[in-house]
Amino acid sequence: MKGVLESKINEEMIKLTKEAIGRGAEAAKTRICEDMIIVRLIKSLSHEEMQIISTEEGKKLVKQLRELLDEILKPKFKEMIMRLTGCNVIGIYKDMNPQKGEYVYLFVLDKNLEEELRSR
Repeated sequence: MKGVLESKINEEMIKLTKEAIGRGAEAAKTRICEDMIIVRLIKSLSHEEMQIISTEEGKKLVKQLRELLDEILKPKFKEMIMRLTGCNVIGIYKDMNPQKGEYVYLFVLDKNLEEELRSR
């Protein structure tokens, strides 16, 4: 059950970012850990963004652009997590590694989803 849900979240995260940006990550890895969902989007920067980040100013620019896009996507991410898990999202945290073109999202839930999945 847990692995199936993690796979569904992978698919949805790639789909939502693709709809917003024009391309999604090449892959995603999701882990459910107690009251948290951790999602790693792998190779999620476009070719153009990868070229821009070759300078310090470019890294800042891409990071700012993606932060704006994340503000637009946050409600969609939240709705998707709530729909798939039945849990309320009480916090969303994100960080980016521009050199690798990766993002990590941490969704904090209102209950221990991992424990709930074990008891189903």
